[in-house]
Amino acid sequence: MSSLILSHKERAEGPWVKLQSEPSLFTTLMYDLGVKGARATEVFVLDQQDNFDDLGEIYGLVFLFKMTDALNDTKGLYNEDESLEDYPPNVYFANQVVENACATLAVLNIALNCRHLEIGKELREFKEFSWDLPPAARGSSIANHPTFRQIHNSMARHPEDSLIVEEIGKKKGDPDEEGGEVYHYIAYVPIDGEVWQLDGLYPRPIKIGNYEDEKIWYDAARGVINERIDRFHAEQVEYVLLAITKDQISIHQDRVKDCLYIKKFAERRLDELSKTWRETNIDDIETTLTEDDELKVLDRANIDIEIENLTMNFDDIEKIEQIRAKVVNEIKFLLEAIDREIKLKEVEKERRTFDYGPFIREFISILHERGELKELLANADYMEEGDE
Repeated sequence: MSSLILSHKERAEGPWVKLQSEPSLFTTLMYDLGVKGARATEVFVLDQQDNFDDLGEIYGLVFLFKMTDALNDTKGLYNEDESLEDYPPNVYFANQVVENACATLAVLNIALNCRHLEIGKELREFKEFSWDLPPAARGSSIANHPTFRQIHNSMARHPEDSLIVEEIGKKKGDPDEEGGEVYHYIAYVPIDGEVWQLDGLYPRPIKIGNYEDEKIWYDAARGVINERIDRFHAEQVEYVLLAITKDQISIHQDRVKDCLYIKKFAERRLDELSKTWRETNIDDIETTLTEDDELKVLDRANIDIEIENLTMNFDDIEKIEQIRAKVVNEIKFLLEAIDREIKLKEVEKERRTFDYGPFIREFISILHERGELKELLANADYMEEGDE
């Protein structure tokens, strides 16, 4: 049954449902859970650094693969010589304790470890509440969280139409396994100079490497993931690799802050050169830059060329005014684009979470009362036979 015909109460209190493996669905899941400024992008090649670097800042990796009979034992996911580290106090890790919840678990295992990702109030409170719990208890807290389950279940629009993601744990021959594939998620995240593999089926997180440059932390994960991919290619096992990166809204917001810094830099110099320049430059915006934003702009170092251009024209009032006017117009354009993107996300969220159940039930009831339902069902069966 599609989750669209389930009520909000049924979504929150019923079992966790299977999800499709689409990057767009994973992006929407993050957004609805309260992870801001992130999107999921499928990565097709991990061993070509230039291809991977084009994605920009990467917060984490999610590795999804199809479980075969040979992999249906969790011990098969790891090399025998892999050792368990003492549980790291700076790593948030939750075990998987229920079936079908692995997508949400992967999101939370990344989002609650990434200091660069902004999370909503409910996620922050959940992190604070569950931080001192052991991994299994954290997993139980996630599994029994009605909001997490409702959001997760609202993603499953038409599970029969696409690749189904199902947790391992069902024995071969189970009725529910017919028509469904058995898939599993593993997350990879950078934390304080170390890269961790977070697999909810394993008792603890696994440290797989170290990094010095946080911008290319994923180099430490290439070997582990590529080794697994090579194995899957040899065994013809299906897999998907997702990179969690900045979404378009976050990219636009960063550029707005870059432009605000350039604007402030230009205005400071104009104040030094002329006391009347503002009288002829009335076009302005109310948005301002905080001290914390300024530090982030300098840390990103994306505006070095533009600042250098300003410095080269430090005594040319007309040129500086032109540069200022250009960034003011760019800020206005970006703010409008951000507003459109936010509205589109809200519309998509409304479509996914709206309770269609009463309408569908009433519509079917009316068709039945009119005596039209039986004929429609018969025609549908006839069309299916024709397709075969």
